[in-house]
Amino acid sequence: MNIRKATKDDIDLLIKFRFAYINDDMGPLSAEQVDELNRQLPDYFIRHIGSDFTAYIAEENGIPAAVIFYITIEKPANTHFINGKTAVLMNVYTMEEFRRRGAATMILRRIISDARADGVTCIDLSATKMGKPLYLKNGFVERGNTEMRLELR
Repeated sequence: MNIRKATKDDIDLLIKFRFAYINDDMGPLSAEQVDELNRQLPDYFIRHIGSDFTAYIAEENGIPAAVIFYITIEKPANTHFINGKTAVLMNVYTMEEFRRRGAATMILRRIISDARADGVTCIDLSATKMGKPLYLKNGFVERGNTEMRLELR
């Protein structure tokens, strides 16, 4: 399994993985939602790849098997991120035919290594039921905070 960082040439692949993740996690999308995502995602990736967004892709024999989106954020420091450098993981997704073969684990370990080297002090994520064991096995801890959201749209 080869792990690499996505480039702007991979935008169509990243969109494919984003839709796969959303469909598995939230269910089928409406035509309006599909249209809106197809409008927003290419522009987002063009603007952010190479700056605050990295997608790590696992490939087996040149076939994309899994992806993790890694977003860096600088915040005002506190005791949990003393230098203000944090990251968020999103869209942790392995194609069904590659599941249970270590692709997500390999990507996650690479991200953790790269984050340490870059001085990132913490990595946050929202775990799905399926992904939670992967994160616990790799040192993530439940923080006890209750995730909340206010939808403004």
